[in-house]
Amino acid sequence: MDQIIALVFIVLLVYFVVKVGSFLWRIAGVLFLLFLLYTYKDQMISSIQSFWASPNLGGLWQQATDFVGSLWQKVVGFISI
Repeated sequence: MDQIIALVFIVLLVYFVVKVGSFLWRIAGVLFLLFLLYTYKDQMISSIQSFWASPNLGGLWQQATDFVGSLWQKVVGFISI
């Protein structure tokens, strides 16, 4: 679950860096992205290796649907306040 959140955060960060348009913001965003990759590289490598050793697409799909479902419930709960 944490990996999915991190992936979504990185994708949103890359989207934000590209859309802002400021040269300094782009450099700061790319440096921050590189920092995140460097910080979590061991965890990413071990996760990728364990996935290649025994791919479990059903479990991955279940985690993704659970994440989207809980996110939707939070959005609905926030809107209904």
